[in-house]
Amino acid sequence: MGDLAKEQLEEAGQAVGEAVEHTTGLFEKLLNQFANYLPTALIALAVFLIGMLLSRLLLKIIGHAMGKTKMNETAKSFSRSLVRILCVTLLIIICLSILGVPMASIITVVGAAGVTVGLALQNALSNLAGGFVIMLSKPFRAGDYIIAGGKEGVVESVTILHTQLRTRDHRFIYLPNSIVSAGAVENLTQKGELRLAVPVTVSYSTDIKTARDVLLKAVYETEHILKKPEAAVSVTELGDHGVVLCIYCWVKPEFCTQAEAAVREAAKYALDAAGIEIPYPQLVLHRQGEQE
Repeated sequence: MGDLAKEQLEEAGQAVGEAVEHTTGLFEKLLNQFANYLPTALIALAVFLIGMLLSRLLLKIIGHAMGKTKMNETAKSFSRSLVRILCVTLLIIICLSILGVPMASIITVVGAAGVTVGLALQNALSNLAGGFVIMLSKPFRAGDYIIAGGKEGVVESVTILHTQLRTRDHRFIYLPNSIVSAGAVENLTQKGELRLAVPVTVSYSTDIKTARDVLLKAVYETEHILKKPEAAVSVTELGDHGVVLCIYCWVKPEFCTQAEAAVREAAKYALDAAGIEIPYPQLVLHRQGEQE
């Protein structure tokens, strides 16, 4: 039993020694490969970093060049987004080529990835196509106040995937370009102004002409209201409690919220000063059998 145990221990020791030797050789081989591959990897990394810096410089040059043209801000932002993606894609292909990946393999992988990504990102591709439609048709530009996809706000920018809107209360909405390009777009400020419509109710005993003059005077004394186009007051409804007059006036889009509140407040003070009644709902109850 002693000789057998000794032989087993010797065999186990030999097996451990062979395993250690194999592992050491594997590590040495990996270290050699890493040492041989490291310069190429560093070169690829350096090319990538330099390429990113050059792409930023290129974007600045393109932005400066577009600034001297008559191109609107929406087209500028869309073009910058597109150029940025193209630069990064080209840079990745160059780095893969430096790392020794054959160009044919890169093309094959890119093609296969393109098909796979295209199937997985159909919405993104439709948004990209929608961005091109917006750039070509130009239904709006940065700074316009639009209603699209059930949302409204001032156009901040158009990227390759989204149209960014700023609402009256300064919230930001990102609408997919496919929704904007496929649906109806209402541009409220294509000529640079936004029309406000502020309803005011007066009693039936009020002289309409007098109320109209009082309201117009109050409107023109309100801050941010434009003199041209001219404001107007017209009857829009004969309501249950009084005559509904609507004040139509024009403002710059950036003053829309505060101007609407100011017009409503000025109308209240002006009607009170002129002694014109602003009616409110009243409920009259009659008891059965009560004589009038």
